[in-house]
Amino acid sequence: MYDKILLPTDGTKKTDKAIKEGIKLAKNSGAEIHAVFVVNTTAFESIPETGMWTQTKDILKREGDEALEEIEEKCDENKIDCETSIRYGRPHEEIIEYATENEIDLIVMGTSSKKGMDRFLLGSVAEKVLRSSETPVMIVRSSWEK
Repeated sequence: MYDKILLPTDGTKKTDKAIKEGIKLAKNSGAEIHAVFVVNTTAFESIPETGMWTQTKDILKREGDEALEEIEEKCDENKIDCETSIRYGRPHEEIIEYATENEIDLIVMGTSSKKGMDRFLLGSVAEKVLRSSETPVMIVRSSWEK
C-alpha cells in the first residue's frame, strides 16, 4: 500500500494525532516514516543575517530536533524505520519538495479545528500542501469542536 509516509511536524500538539495516524498506517503497511520539521524563514527574508537572527534560527532548530526526536522514539517503539530532516524555507514548499525528492507515497498532516466559518478552512500550511502537492495528502484534524 505505502512504502514511504511523510509526517511534517511543527512540534505543536496539533500534529500529535496526525503523527499517531501516520505511525499506525506505517505499522499496518510496513512503510518507513520520514519526518520533517521546517524552520519558516519567511519572517526573516528581509532582515540581514545578524547575531539575533542566527540565535532565533538556532532556537527554532532545537525545537525541530526535539519534535523529530519524539517521532523517532515513537517509531522505535513500533519498530518502524524512520528518517528525519530539518529544512529551511517556506513550510509548504519544503514539504512538497521533500516528498518529491524522496518519492513519498503519502503525506499525513495535522490541522487544528476551527469554529464558525473558519471550520471550513484548513491551517494555511496544510491547505497549501493539499492544493499543490502531487503526492496524496491525508489531513488529520487535531480535535473536533461543537
